[in-house]
Amino acid sequence: MMADENIKNSNELEFVVFCIENVAAKLGVDAERVYQAFTEKSDILNGYIVPEYEVLHTQSREYIVDDLLDVIKERAVEISFSNGEVQREQSSGMTANPILLQKKYCRIIECFAKQQGLSLDAALNFFYHSEVYQMIRDGVSDMHCMSDAYLVDELEQEYSRNME
Repeated sequence: MMADENIKNSNELEFVVFCIENVAAKLGVDAERVYQAFTEKSDILNGYIVPEYEVLHTQSREYIVDDLLDVIKERAVEISFSNGEVQREQSSGMTANPILLQKKYCRIIECFAKQQGLSLDAALNFFYHSEVYQMIRDGVSDMHCMSDAYLVDELEQEYSRNME
């Protein structure tokens, strides 16, 4: 078993978001569910993805996703989804490029972490549980087209409301 490691820099953060989003796409579920499976139902994020970053990030997308699906299966981690998620996936009119969206998520998370004095892990956790993420993901009001600064501000407001 590998030692748990926290996300140390923007390259690792970008890779973690890449893993979460691509496994979600492969399984046809919301990335929030994959994030929960990697962090709350297991230690796949900090016990496998981050410690093995140096090796894994040199592989192809298909290899990485298949490897992570194998790890999920080996650790008997369940990722379930409701019928509502299937309908949302099919009805979403957003056509943002997934790679550009992943990079946008990373910039938002990194800026939010810096401005709030949070670790990248804590900022990632808040982001994937936030209403802001859900609105971006679902294409509400073209949130994905808003500037990073605007979205960080929205995330900070949500964070402040949750801290009250």
